[in-house]
Amino acid sequence: MTDKTQGWYIIRVSGDLDLYSAPDLLKKFMDILQQNIKHLHIDLSRISYLDSSGVGTIIKTLQTAKAKGIRLTFSGIQGTPRKVLSMANILPILTEDASPTWSNP
Repeated sequence: MTDKTQGWYIIRVSGDLDLYSAPDLLKKFMDILQQNIKHLHIDLSRISYLDSSGVGTIIKTLQTAKAKGIRLTFSGIQGTPRKVLSMANILPILTEDASPTWSNP
């Protein structure tokens, strides 16, 4: 599910982020990052499984957003996906924002 509000693009991801779903999601993220946006917020609260392909998707999205000067935040990182990101030492570089201020991007 996606929503675009005042230069913000919000994506709510659900299900598994794995070898099978990661390529499609990465393409969607890259398409969004080509748009004229200031901030991409990704809600991962409904992700039930995350593997190395999913981690790669997150890293590539981070790199692309940074290169384009787009602020990238995450929310809802919990359970097993949080453990995977922590073990991969990715969690410290993710900007978590549990309650983004939509009116003041």
